[in-house]
Amino acid sequence: MAAHIPEVYQVRLPNGMNLLGVEYRRVPWVSLTFMAKRGSETDPAGKAGVADWTVEYLTLGTGRRSQLQLAQEVDSLGAHLGARGDWDASRLTLEGLAEDFQELLAILAEVVQTPAFPEEELILLRERRRAELAQILDEPRELASRRYYRLFFGEAPYGQAVRGEPESLEAIELSDLKSYYYREINPLAASLVVVGMIPFSRVEAEVQRLWGTWKGGGQPSPPYTSAPAKLCSPGLYLLDRPEWTQSEIRLGHLGLPRSHPDYFPLRLANYVLGEGGFSSRLMTRIRSELGKTYGIKSLFHFRRAPGPFTVSTFTPAAHTAEVVQEIVAVIRDFRDHGPTSQELAEAKSYYVGHFPLTLETPRAISRRLQSMDLYDLGLDYLQHYTDRINAVTLEEAQRAAQTYLKPEALVILVVGPAAHCRESLAALGPLTLIADQ
Repeated sequence: MAAHIPEVYQVRLPNGMNLLGVEYRRVPWVSLTFMAKRGSETDPAGKAGVADWTVEYLTLGTGRRSQLQLAQEVDSLGAHLGARGDWDASRLTLEGLAEDFQELLAILAEVVQTPAFPEEELILLRERRRAELAQILDEPRELASRRYYRLFFGEAPYGQAVRGEPESLEAIELSDLKSYYYREINPLAASLVVVGMIPFSRVEAEVQRLWGTWKGGGQPSPPYTSAPAKLCSPGLYLLDRPEWTQSEIRLGHLGLPRSHPDYFPLRLANYVLGEGGFSSRLMTRIRSELGKTYGIKSLFHFRRAPGPFTVSTFTPAAHTAEVVQEIVAVIRDFRDHGPTSQELAEAKSYYVGHFPLTLETPRAISRRLQSMDLYDLGLDYLQHYTDRINAVTLEEAQRAAQTYLKPEALVILVVGPAAHCRESLAALGPLTLIADQ
């Protein structure tokens, strides 16, 4: 085993919860993460944000301590407690000194297993989320991305924003959070990830003591794994923002799930297309050669169910149609020919060289373990990661580009001043104006 590849331990507790751990010996620190393997894809229709709200709510008071008492206890240990919902999973993380491991683990168990759901905190949480969302929606890039996913996925689960929408923030009630907790925060669909300077034998003993008899609520929802039955029709869409001087451009189509066997060939191919910074085809053409943007990126969002493939950029409004046309042309050409041998070698070099940097801290290692567990990648995933990267042939990378890039299926959204780009966009093909929601 390479020196930088940690040994991963795994134990299944009697209640069904999975325990994963790594003995991290560089600094006396520990990272504890409880991961419920259900996320925002299980939010009720019209109530985007429930999963994310719920895990934050768990930190706002337990059966023993108020939010203030809990925060004071965490602060007294020099630790940090955080919560975050996401697609496919919801997480609570507590990090602190390794010498405080037992106390930190007990606090995390208390937060997860005995929430109080204090009613008075709901008003404060809603106010915080309103302020946060107002700030987010004032940012053009965030607004365009949110609007694109809603357009593309429609009523499908991935169409709702993880942190919620203005209308959903007003609709969420405390009963929604309790229902989510008693359904999805369940040892039958959860893992505890421990990375730190503690022998795993001690980790296992303490986890068995504090977590082994926890039963949770009812039966968690089935995992969301299927592609939506209905998606937005391919085409060109425009959301008018008359006050803007630039256009935000989002385009894409349905991608692949993380479990797909062509993950590595496609990841390498996409690095060449648009994930590789200044060396990528899209950046070379749209920024370096044409000078129409400062940044552009393509990304396959690999999730439990097929996530989107997206290209994101911005440009002065007058150049909008030209940039859209050029992006599609680059994708089409790359689909037809794929990467060169030199481009593939550079992509491999990046991922292999960057890999050790993703294993430098307890938090970084924990993220790797969470992904391995969430997507059933196997305990030997880290050991064989670079081998799988290096094993991808040019033919496999080219085939991935030809198979999974679909320029004819692109859903293209422009958010910008219609007065300055509508006519030129309409010249590219049928253009649909969409309403602000």
